[in-house]
Amino acid sequence: MPFRTLFRRLGWPARRAPQSHLVAPDAPGFIDVQDLIQRLDDATLMRSADAYFARITPASEQCRKPWGNPADAVHQTRHLGLVLEAADLFRGCDVLDFGCATGWLTMGLAQMGCNAVGVDIAPNALKLAEQLKAARPVAQGGGSLDFRAYDGHRLPLADGSLDRIVCFDAFHHVRDQAATIREFARVLRPGGRAAFIEPGPDHSKTPQSQAEMARFAVIENDVDMAQIARHAVDTGFEPPRMLVQFQQPFTVDVNDFIGWADRGLPLAWSARAVQTLERQLTQGQCFFIVRQGQDSSGPDSRRPEGLSAEIVVHRAARVAAARGRGIELDVEVRNTGTARWCTAAGGGQVNLGVHVLDANGRVVDDNFARLRIPASAGAGVAPGEAVRIRGTIAVPSLADFTLRLDMVAELVAWFGRREGSKTATLRGSDITDA
Repeated sequence: MPFRTLFRRLGWPARRAPQSHLVAPDAPGFIDVQDLIQRLDDATLMRSADAYFARITPASEQCRKPWGNPADAVHQTRHLGLVLEAADLFRGCDVLDFGCATGWLTMGLAQMGCNAVGVDIAPNALKLAEQLKAARPVAQGGGSLDFRAYDGHRLPLADGSLDRIVCFDAFHHVRDQAATIREFARVLRPGGRAAFIEPGPDHSKTPQSQAEMARFAVIENDVDMAQIARHAVDTGFEPPRMLVQFQQPFTVDVNDFIGWADRGLPLAWSARAVQTLERQLTQGQCFFIVRQGQDSSGPDSRRPEGLSAEIVVHRAARVAAARGRGIELDVEVRNTGTARWCTAAGGGQVNLGVHVLDANGRVVDDNFARLRIPASAGAGVAPGEAVRIRGTIAVPSLADFTLRLDMVAELVAWFGRREGSKTATLRGSDITDA
């Protein structure tokens, strides 16, 4: 018997059940969101948004997201993890936080090493964002951080200037979803993506949305994935891909859980899991769209995936150096992975790194020295290519030491800590005078 038939016999509905918590269109004071969009002009929407943020101070909960309060933190951090996975970020990527509000997410993106720009239509929101930026500067190793005003139509960014766009609970506030997606296509590079976490197709009919549209004159639009898919394909994106998981997990007895781990999930519990997922399916829709066209750069060392090297030492000799004795190295390194090595300064730049180990093989200096890939390598080292690295490093102060040579993608990963990549070792006693 097909699983679907079994699940239905156990109570799985044949179609999505009506949402009893929604406000009926014939209810007194019901606001049709499409009528509201037609009635409110741009100036009114901007004034409404600005008035909302005028009431907020840097000490407000909105400025402490996603840690504003315990109840909201559960919801917001769950959604944050989802949208970050959908965004597929990497160090040094150029990313837009669309509808940034107080800028809490924009600042987080910069702290992770992204070059982040936040835009919003409300001047008071951007004022708060700048205040928070001054109070919480990006740590060393982070990316750039900028906030810009948005007129609701054209993003203040050049064509093809972004790798990623993140919409965290902001897209359902826009007047024209199709035009906004078209604008995303303009500013994204080929292969770039926009990631969203948004409410579902009945969002405008929830009691909270109805109350906020009435009180604040703000758009609380529905997000219908069939419409989003059409808009995306029409404007040069691939069809959306969805990230689906429980919005709210259910609790089970530990003995049931142990039994599942040993013997698998019983059919009745499988049906319950499917029912739970179905009820929550559109409560928080996480999806991404990818701009059509090949990303000309391909995978590179700004991510840890695909990093692998082979290192051959051609020469290691003690020489006179500017500050006493040094060790002159002549090393050949080959890219045996699948990612291109970046050579420009910044996150993901690949260098030859040196660890110092003591007589017992214990690492005593994890970042003893760096030698850069020569400028003759150009913009990067492609998979399969080899380069020669020559340079002089200091002599460690230990009487008995070993050097471990490894490639490193700065602020991303040491190659030798990933499966398949090879390091090279040099005992101090084996390094002779030139």
